[in-house]
Amino acid sequence: MKLCRRLSLWTLVLAALVWGCQTMPPQTPEARRDWAEVVLRNWSSFSELRAAWLMERYGPPDLIRHDRLVWYDRGPWRRIEVWDVLPYYVPASGPDNMAETVLYWVPAERVPELKRFRRAVQVSRDGKELTSRGTSEAVNFLALNLADEVIKGEKDPRQAREFYDRTLELWRAGKSSPIMRGLRFRPAPFSPLPRASP
Repeated sequence: MKLCRRLSLWTLVLAALVWGCQTMPPQTPEARRDWAEVVLRNWSSFSELRAAWLMERYGPPDLIRHDRLVWYDRGPWRRIEVWDVLPYYVPASGPDNMAETVLYWVPAERVPELKRFRRAVQVSRDGKELTSRGTSEAVNFLALNLADEVIKGEKDPRQAREFYDRTLELWRAGKSSPIMRGLRFRPAPFSPLPRASP
């Protein structure tokens, strides 16, 4: 009986230590990179490659969880997230496992237009952030550039969707397009983002 109580007590202590360690993020960039690489060993190779590319481009992530890495205020992005997914056959380049967010004020009356264009382009509840979920940064550039055109009324949702599909088809065939190389609009400037707790 005493042995069971001691084991239970040690189990609780160990669980508390593990939980405490999970909530203390590594502080230095080198420690964050090392921790992210440990986490990535348990991801599918599809997701691991995407995350490794992002770390090469933007440095170590700011937030590391067992199933998600997050960067804040890198390049034009307010937030970049990549998560682990099991790959499955999709005619495109795989399942969406990456989201990139810019600060962009979206008038409420334009939100339905964006939904008709592409559901993977999302507006935050307060209308101040625009996010694209996709398989790569190039795909997210394409989606956000077309979302900007829909918001400004330069393209209707059908035209944007057709252009998106046609451009992706050419991209998969190895033909590049300038609309997939960067943002064609200037996102709102950002102030330091409060960090999410792990």
